[in-house]
Amino acid sequence: MHLFHTARRPSMHELQDRGRRFPPGHLHASWLDYLYWDIELEA
Repeated sequence: MHLFHTARRPSMHELQDRGRRFPPGHLHASWLDYLYWDIELEA
């Protein structure tokens, strides 16, 4: 399988532009698990 374009690092502007296209408050399910386990658990 061949890539259509060569791989390159996106600029900060490109990442922010992509992020603005997502609905507010939208997180992928894998991030919900990460954020849940990243916080300190209270006893």
